Amino acid sequence: MKKRLLNVLKVFFIILGVLFLLQIIIGLGIVLGFIGFANYDFDYIKIDNKKLKQIQPIIKYVEDYKIQNGTYPEKIENVKVKKDLKYEYSTTNDKNCYTIKADLKNNTIQEYQHCSIQSNSLNSKSESYAEYTK
Repeated sequence: MKKRLLNVLKVFFIILGVLFLLQIIIGLGIVLGFIGFANYDFDYIKIDNKKLKQIQPIIKYVEDYKIQNGTYPEKIENVKVKKDLKYEYSTTNDKNCYTIKADLKNNTIQEYQHCSIQSNSLNSKSESYAEYTK
């Protein structure tokens, strides 16, 4: 009888220990999960400037204009680019985004879009770049 009671107690304490360890592992996972979700700051990946070399003066002018006036310009004036570079510039109605579409010599078209929205509770930037042939 004593042996049976000792075996029952042994199994009981083993199960209790396993459940305790399982509880610690689950609790630790929950805490680490909350810490992981709390860090929701995304890294801003900048597009390689070598690809944008042709239209870089336009981008610089537009970004400088935004710093001075708070919005992107409706039209671009007095930007020095290569004489053979044909480009189109457009902006959205709210002037938070702009698009530059450049037609290069080698039948390649570069399309660059940049959006920047800033307010009291929101700060968002996005860039997209596409290059394709005619």
